[in-house]
Amino acid sequence: MRVLWLLLLSLFLGACGGSGSTGSAGDDGKVHIPEPALGTARLSIGTQGPGADSVLYAAQFTLRLPAGVSLPTTDGNLLPDGLLVPAVSGSFTGASFLQISVPGQVLLVNIAHPGGLTVGPLATLTCQVDAGVALTVDAFTLENFSARDANGAVIPGITAKLTLQTQ
Repeated sequence: MRVLWLLLLSLFLGACGGSGSTGSAGDDGKVHIPEPALGTARLSIGTQGPGADSVLYAAQFTLRLPAGVSLPTTDGNLLPDGLLVPAVSGSFTGASFLQISVPGQVLLVNIAHPGGLTVGPLATLTCQVDAGVALTVDAFTLENFSARDANGAVIPGITAKLTLQTQ
């Protein structure tokens, strides 16, 4: 019986307090709403072709970012290091801004590999996404894609493919 009374007293004391307080430590009774935070999106750029063994040595294209998605710029209109990462070791990647404006930035992207690449992943671009922006891969516009052979000639039949990962 003592155990039952001890259990009931513990439950009663544990349930008491805190519910009628008008102030708490440090908030003066005000509700603090967190500021919206920027998100990150990773746009993967790849290729597909007539066969899995199709080889390209370089690719060039124009990429338009949608409203609410941005990249930092440098003084020379070049994309800062670390944002455009090649998928294949030994590849060279570079991008320059053709247009830096709202609603979207436009990049000229070049990707090359001296030994050639089979169709598949080329590079990943990391972007900042404004809070509240619902983003899909269809919001990005990739234009003027050209895959090149070792002599710099356009290879027909190889096209670009985008995938998007958001956080």
